[in-house]
Amino acid sequence: MERIPISVIELCDEDGKITPMSVVKDGKRFEVDKVLATMRHAPNVECLSPMRYDCIIEGKRRNIYRDAYPSQKWFSVR
Repeated sequence: MERIPISVIELCDEDGKITPMSVVKDGKRFEVDKVLATMRHAPNVECLSPMRYDCIIEGKRRNIYRDAYPSQKWFSVR
């Protein structure tokens, strides 16, 4: 598996819950239609205790990940 860095526009509510709203990759913006589930899950790539977000992004089911503090970087895997 390969880690692919992505940019994510996210919403952080007053309780600190983070919700991805859209993904930006190579200058293109892809809307997150729905977040199906959120869980701690580590793919087989180097990462820092990430949260996995199971999402519907423009009609397709995708998983995106967010590293824990201090990195807090978003990525997908291929």
